[in-house]
Amino acid sequence: MPVLNDSVAISIGPFDVRWYALFILIGIFAAIGLATWLASKRGLDQEFLLDMAPVVVISALVGARLYYVLLRWDYFLDNPSEALNIRSGGMSIHGALIVGVLVTWWYTRRHRQSFLTWADLIVPGVALGQAIGRWGNWANQEAYGTPSDLPWAVTIDPDNRPAGYEDVATFHPTFLYESLFNLANAILLLWLVLRMPKSGWMRAGDVMGIYLIAYGVARLLIERIRTDSLTIGPWPAAYWLSLALVLAGFAVMVGSRWLDQQSGDQVSESEP
Repeated sequence: MPVLNDSVAISIGPFDVRWYALFILIGIFAAIGLATWLASKRGLDQEFLLDMAPVVVISALVGARLYYVLLRWDYFLDNPSEALNIRSGGMSIHGALIVGVLVTWWYTRRHRQSFLTWADLIVPGVALGQAIGRWGNWANQEAYGTPSDLPWAVTIDPDNRPAGYEDVATFHPTFLYESLFNLANAILLLWLVLRMPKSGWMRAGDVMGIYLIAYGVARLLIERIRTDSLTIGPWPAAYWLSLALVLAGFAVMVGSRWLDQQSGDQVSESEP
């Protein structure tokens, strides 16, 4: 797999738009578009989603960068001005998910909407956005794996190779693996959202729970062959956060059923 020779996609006068930013933006608009379409299919207020989207997106981007900065605190402590420089990468999906979920919960609660219902409609778009956004890593020659001579291995320029692999030219394209998984996950989640009204076993929050579990497991597997993982203690940071996503996914699915059971019991007790 070849790499881009230039990280700049478009130049408008002195202003450069990098491929990394372009893929991220395309992913964001694709996510919003899919979520809006799903809201219309479910008969929900599209305007509410479009009003919420800028708040959640901006907060998620801040969370993505803040998480990365905290993991590389030693570097940014010596180079504080670089903390705001995101043109060349340095965004974490785990940070985006944490902040994005919290802000979505706050926003829906503030407007007296069902958080779980809206979360179910949003996560297929999140997975689609991730599938597209991962190609920004290809443009930046980052987020690749261990050496590989497979036909689809990605060629990395000498300046971007990790220490100890200076003489190796091709590596596992882990960004591609994750992009393909996210695309398949988006299709599965989309199908689940569309069939949920006819399903007898699905509950509000199940689609979000499945997303968290599936992505957490996939990221744990893919992270094993990454060469640029940031760490927390003895493990890559993605291990800890991906495990947390899996546990959170199970908690959401179990919790939604417990709430249904509680509400059902209260209705039964109130009947004469």
